[in-house]
Amino acid sequence: MDFKGLSPELQDKARKCKTPEEVLALAKEARGETLIRRTLMQRDQELVDFEIDPATGTAHVVETHNNELCTAIGLGTKNRDEMLTALIQRRSMSRMRRDKSKILAAFRAKSLLELAFKGHGLSLSDQFWYREPHSTERWADINFFDNEWDPQFGSTILRGDYAHLPDCALDVPEVTTPGHAIKAWERTSKGIYLIKTGEFPNGAELIGAKLGFILCSLLLGKDHCIPMEMTERHGKPCSVSPLMLNSNEEFADGNQVYAMADMWDSPHLGKGSVTTEACDELIDAYTAIGVQDASAQVARRACFFSLSLLLDYTSGNFGAIRAVGSNEWRVAPLFDYDGSFGFPFNGISIASLCENPMFVQLLCAHRFAFLKSSWDWSWCDPHVLDGFEDTIMKAYSSCQGLPLGFAELISHLFVSQRDYVSKIVAGEEY
Repeated sequence: MDFKGLSPELQDKARKCKTPEEVLALAKEARGETLIRRTLMQRDQELVDFEIDPATGTAHVVETHNNELCTAIGLGTKNRDEMLTALIQRRSMSRMRRDKSKILAAFRAKSLLELAFKGHGLSLSDQFWYREPHSTERWADINFFDNEWDPQFGSTILRGDYAHLPDCALDVPEVTTPGHAIKAWERTSKGIYLIKTGEFPNGAELIGAKLGFILCSLLLGKDHCIPMEMTERHGKPCSVSPLMLNSNEEFADGNQVYAMADMWDSPHLGKGSVTTEACDELIDAYTAIGVQDASAQVARRACFFSLSLLLDYTSGNFGAIRAVGSNEWRVAPLFDYDGSFGFPFNGISIASLCENPMFVQLLCAHRFAFLKSSWDWSWCDPHVLDGFEDTIMKAYSSCQGLPLGFAELISHLFVSQRDYVSKIVAGEEY
């Protein structure tokens, strides 16, 4: 074969091509096309070969290796390209991440997806990863649960030292962790922990998240939530939470739960907020994949969203976990408390909230009055939250830089929501 005109790098790749498909992919690369070809793996099971345009994030299945397993994880035959695209896009930093432009510039990458594909696309959520077609790499040798990763990327991010990023490896869990907050994973002698930095210098939104965790543990019990503590890294306020999985478990967020239940076309899926209709459908989705007590599980999560005034819809908080090799799913504990008790408030400034308390009260009545008395509320005792408004007051009153009256406003809103929950639990439908 004549390799004249190809760069030395492409010539080397051409000599290694074993199939016509690999030659075609190389030809596209030679023409400057940016499609990336990989095999989607679940542990050591090949699922599909696919191509993806990192600029648009659109994936296309080239060959299916295990149709039965694909269907079981939510990659159905009807819309496989669309569902694969969604799965891949969820496995990268969020487009809303605050420091994404600095990270992309440091690595001269065109997209956040491209960063994930520079490694194996590994995460600390499940057993999916990418390898080049015909590669012999094995899960046991590369996964983050059992193997070390270079911590330099995470520590560089937490320090804000972006100039040193090009020296860091990209096969790290940070590049597949979604969410807007700046964050890093740390492995210690006690386990693996997620560190998130706060957006505000006074740590106000982290106080809201900590209040969210306290509320969750009081209302639902510690078995239904992941602990969160406040700490400091490099002089910045941070939160720290332990990894909720072990190496023999995998996590599916709410969107994947819908897909596994063959409810991908739901009009309420992933619309950015929690509604009665979405919760009803989620009960059906949980039931379809075999989750026990689905009505109570959904009621727990919906109740938390309502009481914590959480506008930031996180599909992960509606996820499920199963042991590898098992078809038995359980609902995942709540773990993402970002946005609890007033942070963020959908672009409305904190100061304007305090200036318009009546508007905020009406907004809460509209956004958080979605609970349904017919759901299973046998687990719920709103009285365990008696006095929690004082905890809110104390937490925010000690925080510098908040507008006058903010603590009182959030405390008042919580009391209104607690009264609403009490009526729902008593069977008084709104």
